[in-house]
Amino acid sequence: MDVRRAEEIVRDFHARGYYPAAVCQVFNARETLGRFAVGEAAVDSWFDLASVSKIICATMLFSLMDEGRLSPDDLALPYLDGAGEATKRRLKSVTLRQLLTHTSGIAAWYPFYADGRPFFTALEHVLATTPEEQGMVYSDLNFMLLGLIFQRVSGLSLREGLERYIRQGLDIREIAYGPVDPALCVPSCFGNQIEKEMCRERGMAFDGWREDGVAVRGECNDGNAYYYWHGASGHAGVFATAGALTKLCQFYMNTARPAFVRAMEEDVCGRGLAFDKRETFPEGCGHSGFTGTSIYFSRARDVGAVLLTNRLCRAPRGEANMQDARRALHYALLGREAPKTV
Repeated sequence: MDVRRAEEIVRDFHARGYYPAAVCQVFNARETLGRFAVGEAAVDSWFDLASVSKIICATMLFSLMDEGRLSPDDLALPYLDGAGEATKRRLKSVTLRQLLTHTSGIAAWYPFYADGRPFFTALEHVLATTPEEQGMVYSDLNFMLLGLIFQRVSGLSLREGLERYIRQGLDIREIAYGPVDPALCVPSCFGNQIEKEMCRERGMAFDGWREDGVAVRGECNDGNAYYYWHGASGHAGVFATAGALTKLCQFYMNTARPAFVRAMEEDVCGRGLAFDKRETFPEGCGHSGFTGTSIYFSRARDVGAVLLTNRLCRAPRGEANMQDARRALHYALLGREAPKTV
């Protein structure tokens, strides 16, 4: 595998305006093969992981499964204290596996911060007024619930869980729920214009927005995680370096612990347990984040890459689909060209 080709790809997408800054680390199960930064980032810069946080939450849940305290086949509802009648009706047969694979039937997104009510009160409204989704529908709400389940079973907050199971348990230090020292971080956005529009489309108002045009550093971009969950949720809120995520991927590439192996091997509608196994992650699995982050590894091919960018900070240059960059990089690691998308 030619690491120089990986760097060429990341620099090319940077030059084409996909992101103003990026860090990429290429590795196998034992060592780092190459690491480089482009734009206004250093190789040890921290990034807002956005939905890559879901893999952190899932790793903590798999740790509880490894301890025999949970199973993917467990029903979710017994762990959700405070659920209302509509929630009980909709989730009565939903398992942790369905939450982890986004096949629970729950709506994709809802601005809890604009609703303002306690979580289970707002969730009751969501589930009473939205139809059951069919098949795989990627949903932040699934991982909000999984974060609550982790806390209920472990007796730990998400921050405490990350400290016990990730920072200490896996000896991965450069990772934390925000807020993080801004001096360590690459900016992730300039306000929440995208979510403002999403709220407007739903006829919902919110008066707590961060100021447009001001760089956000060390505070998570995601509105629900930042405004509603105080920076720590199962679906978003984690910051890390490329080196930290490389160590996490290498743990998965080397482990024989059944709960973690099962997560990578499961395949429900192209999802593992939390992991994405679709064609962007060839012969392996990974996850992406809205801010422009991703992890990918293939145990079968003994290779992987972390790509951290701040795509939401790019100047307006037309549509920039990060999946193009990810696919080009991941297939190059396997010595192939990415197949053309329709």
